[in-house]
Amino acid sequence: MLFINILLKQFGLAVIILLVLAPAVFAQEEAVTAPTGARDSVWRIGFWEVLQQTFGDDESHPFYKMTGTDRFRAGSGYFGPTFLDPGSSNLLPNVDYKNEDGHAGQDGTLTKLFSYIPLLKGLPTFSLEYIQPTDYVVGIGLSFAYTNIWLDDEQARAATMGADPAYATPLIRMASHFYMFSASIHPFGVPKTDDLDIFIGLGLSMVESTLKSGIRDNPTISEYAATTQTQLSSSAGTLPFRRIGIASGGDSFGFMLEFLFLGNSEIIDNPFAANTIIDSTIYNSTYNDRGDALPSKVGMSGGITRVSWTYSF
Repeated sequence: MLFINILLKQFGLAVIILLVLAPAVFAQEEAVTAPTGARDSVWRIGFWEVLQQTFGDDESHPFYKMTGTDRFRAGSGYFGPTFLDPGSSNLLPNVDYKNEDGHAGQDGTLTKLFSYIPLLKGLPTFSLEYIQPTDYVVGIGLSFAYTNIWLDDEQARAATMGADPAYATPLIRMASHFYMFSASIHPFGVPKTDDLDIFIGLGLSMVESTLKSGIRDNPTISEYAATTQTQLSSSAGTLPFRRIGIASGGDSFGFMLEFLFLGNSEIIDNPFAANTIIDSTIYNSTYNDRGDALPSKVGMSGGITRVSWTYSF
């Protein structure tokens, strides 16, 4: 990880420099003959992705930071397809989970806009990248990608919690939508047919999140939690990320493996900080294992691994 961080920092400056220095292409400019074996600009579409979310350390899980509950310490992130899940027969599984849980009324501006797409009721996850040559050996790329994550407290609990009763965990479910813009450098130029394309870059993502949070009916505090109580909330913010990956460079179908290293920005409003539903003293003694005050905002520092099919042209 240290080596990757150093490499990313070195290439990050290079990306910015190249974006500034790379010559713009205007219609009135005289065409330049490409060297033998080189390619013109390339478009690459990514689709049908499988995504895995991991966190930087045991205390980076957003549910742990929100609730203070050790049951989320070193908890799991999301893993699975974000489009056409064979296990559930859902075209947009995470969007369906969110809507079934009643989050739709809290959607952010972009997510709400895309919910009007007929039949799908949401935007399929995808990526679109444009790669162009420069006067140097390298190529540069600009990319937009959309993906989403669904985190459920029942799946996110740390494995060491075993069969502890469900009521010992605060109820929390979160849907996050990532609208990601990035610039990348391709050290070996625009990928040629049948070559592998290695890339590294920087980006900024708009993240829109919705949460359902609350307290399950808990017999140990029946006077405060005789029934399950929930509330809905939402938040939005921008999150920087670093990107490194490898992709096939053919003129047709291929694959892409990329790693996104998310920044530490605190972009998610914590509903447990402002309103724990039950008396805060009772909440802290029952659920907050850290003992200190809960933060008003949290982040999701760590990484996302994306594997997707691609089509290049």
